[in-house]
Amino acid sequence: MDFPRLPTRDASGNKVVLPDDLAGGQNLLLISFDRRQQSLVGSWRGYANELAETYDHFEYYELLVLGGRSGMVPPMAGGMTPGAARSRPHENALVTRVDKTALQRRLGLLGEGDIYAMLIEDGTVVRQAAGVLTPKTGDALENLLVKWREANADWANPGSTTDSTNNTSDVLD
Repeated sequence: MDFPRLPTRDASGNKVVLPDDLAGGQNLLLISFDRRQQSLVGSWRGYANELAETYDHFEYYELLVLGGRSGMVPPMAGGMTPGAARSRPHENALVTRVDKTALQRRLGLLGEGDIYAMLIEDGTVVRQAAGVLTPKTGDALENLLVKWREANADWANPGSTTDSTNNTSDVLD
């Protein structure tokens, strides 16, 4: 599924458009809907930092989704103000103010009671998980990063001995 174009702000208040402005070949987007979920997001943070240091093609971001100003949801419902989000110490933090229900429907999420981790490649969600990081989920994520790196190394080195017909979609299926 394609990730929808979504205007956000980073920790410095700069405009970031998802997925266009994601920096990695593979990007992990950790989505939360309430600041009380930050401890759940934190379960991923250390591991995601380690992966970003290990794999040059990988980046991760934390997205806090606040309710939109449609009149249906009070401006402060379900999260913190953009100013408070910007004051968070995490440099990978993003915040957006949209219709939460519409975004959840668009991404196939089951609501805002949990956090979601989405692996995005070229604007496409290739894998997703709900909840805190588990050893099984962490191993699966790192395996995808390794396979992506190997597949793309084959393309960079056409004379390599491995089968260069593999592409990312083959290893992700």
